[in-house]
Amino acid sequence: MPIAPAAAVARAAPPPALAPEPRPFGAVLEARGPLRPPAPPPPRPAVPPALAAVERAQARLDAVLAAARSGRTFTAQELLGLQAEAYRTAQTVDLAAKLVEQGAQSVKQAVNTQL
Repeated sequence: MPIAPAAAVARAAPPPALAPEPRPFGAVLEARGPLRPPAPPPPRPAVPPALAAVERAQARLDAVLAAARSGRTFTAQELLGLQAEAYRTAQTVDLAAKLVEQGAQSVKQAVNTQL
């Protein structure tokens, strides 16, 4: 296979593509179209789920107490279920209080840490 002279290859090769004319940054932005604002973050729930569960339990216990005050009688099974529900709610509130207290202690410790 014969090798072509360099001058012949240079003439046969297409000219390199010229770089486009530099444009101002504002013109580039206008060509892309209007900017869309970022999507708004999803709405945060008004009440965290754990706190909502405590509120529901409190409302249920209040309703049962109101029924008892109005003269309704409960079976032993209903009273045992009510006691279990009250205990579970008390444990949830106690745990939440301990978590908040631990978080507050951590923040105090971080603020008081000397750098």
